[in-house]
Amino acid sequence: MPLEAKELRFGYRAGRRVLGGVSWRFAEGKVTAVIGPNGAGKSTLLRLLLGVLRPEEGGGAVELDGRAVAGMKAAERAKRIAYIPQRTSPAFGFSLRECVAMGGLARGGAGQDEVRAALSRVGLADRAHEPFDSLSAGQQQKAVLARCLVQLGHAAGVPVLLADEPASALDPAHTLEAMTILRDAAGGGGSPGATVVVVMHDLPMAARFCDEAVVLGRDGRLAAAGEAAQVLRPEVLDGVFGVRFARGGGGALVAERVLGAAGN
Repeated sequence: MPLEAKELRFGYRAGRRVLGGVSWRFAEGKVTAVIGPNGAGKSTLLRLLLGVLRPEEGGGAVELDGRAVAGMKAAERAKRIAYIPQRTSPAFGFSLRECVAMGGLARGGAGQDEVRAALSRVGLADRAHEPFDSLSAGQQQKAVLARCLVQLGHAAGVPVLLADEPASALDPAHTLEAMTILRDAAGGGGSPGATVVVVMHDLPMAARFCDEAVVLGRDGRLAAAGEAAQVLRPEVLDGVFGVRFARGGGGALVAERVLGAAGN
């Protein structure tokens, strides 16, 4: 069974709804991009999928294997769902290796070999014994990705990886590496892997690495959803972002100009 959002509605305070009736099945073995303008509720949607936020009363549900995520204990969720937050809090006193090893805590601990492999995968093996909070923002982001790789390796059942702008602090080369790792986590070769959901603003990267796309409008409602190639098109995105998009070299989406009040 996939991870599924069912008519999700949520507001942080009375009278201000952030999400309004969002429904979508996030399939295993696929990477799904969640895109939309600032304030559309993308990070809120991810936190609802994670279970750290709960829908408003009567505001739908998030289900994993047919069970309400909101009803699962944190330890149970950690056995299935890995999360890369938009901002990483400093882990005072812990080394990089210790932070990455925390990905195995929900299942009783991680072995040295798998921690070493995860650090090598993100290019940080030579920094293993350095304090986590001494790393740059980009290195910390890569370290959290490594921790999630360890966590996915210990998952009970089909794992879920939720990533909130996982490349926001990375340069182009490391962005490509991070997206490749997320792509690999979803599997391939006919054998489905993790369910991967990524909040992102980089539309060309979404088109290149993601199978599906969910687009949220400024009102927090679902503006479009489906196969990435069908959703990430100028005729779909112009009105959502208030920007005129066109196809550049190689077919990549290019933002040409901000649309005026008349939409031209």
